[in-house]
Amino acid sequence: MFEYAMEFDDLVKEFKKRVVIHDKAILLIYLADHVYALDDKCGHMGASLVKGTVKDHTVECKSHHAVYQVEDGKVLEKAHVGFVKMPTKSLDTYETEIKDQKIYVKV
Repeated sequence: MFEYAMEFDDLVKEFKKRVVIHDKAILLIYLADHVYALDDKCGHMGASLVKGTVKDHTVECKSHHAVYQVEDGKVLEKAHVGFVKMPTKSLDTYETEIKDQKIYVKV
């Protein structure tokens, strides 16, 4: 079932935003006229990704530099400290829908 997340215009202004739906932290990212939704919890140690860097349809965790593909949550680069790679899980992603300038997420 789709749940209300936020107003579309508010996301467009900042292009990424953290929302909580049913106690689940979700990162919304607006890229190329599409709204992506994925866990706002790094698959390494659970840091919020909202402060991370979004570039070329990826989001990089600020803490240990894990890189995820926004479309499917796939790990493109594992978390690391220096050259030491650490276990990193993929992120869950969620279907989004925009109706009447409101963003809905299927959780």
